[in-house]
Amino acid sequence: MVDLGDYFSYNSDLSNVSLIFENLSRQLKVIHSHMMVVPKLSSKSISYDDGVQFETMIEPYNFELQKRENIVSFGKLMLGTYLSLGTGFKDFSFVEDEWFANNISDITKAITSDNFYPEYFEQLFLNGSNEYYCDFIDRKRQEEALNNRSNINGFKKVLKTAASSLYEEEESQEEFNDYQKNASISSIFYPLLIGGVLLVTLLIFVFIKINH
Repeated sequence: MVDLGDYFSYNSDLSNVSLIFENLSRQLKVIHSHMMVVPKLSSKSISYDDGVQFETMIEPYNFELQKRENIVSFGKLMLGTYLSLGTGFKDFSFVEDEWFANNISDITKAITSDNFYPEYFEQLFLNGSNEYYCDFIDRKRQEEALNNRSNINGFKKVLKTAASSLYEEEESQEEFNDYQKNASISSIFYPLLIGGVLLVTLLIFVFIKINH
């Protein structure tokens, strides 16, 4: 059997690490949903023959306790993988929890890989969180999707405001142009009208004078 440790020993590419552990986390969640646990969870308990999967599971004597142990061991296995892949894979799943709790800030700072979320491991070791890694990833994706949607809506609002402002400016310009046009017509029409009235008045006056 090729286990996860063997796989990582011959593959130093970190690009699919998050996806591998996300898949495993979903499997672990299903195992726990059936009130089962993975005994001594480590890289040795995960095969990489026909896809990545846990090899064995058992009914625990204390489900809640061993469920917590599985989740923590899984987190330590992930951190160890990220820390050691560049220099040769090492399984950290058996390292004491206390060591991780005391050094988690330095550990997460040392990991610069893409798709790595320090807050998940800080919650796990410092706050006693039992959140599955897959649930954390799903939540992050939902948050990012909501943020993207909010940014898009905000951008649309800016465009709408700009378009509305442009329309108002065009409408105002049209009104000003109409005013100028009317004013121009008035400046020509009214003097002609007044001149016409004066001319008619003068002709009437001359006509009256002649007839008298």
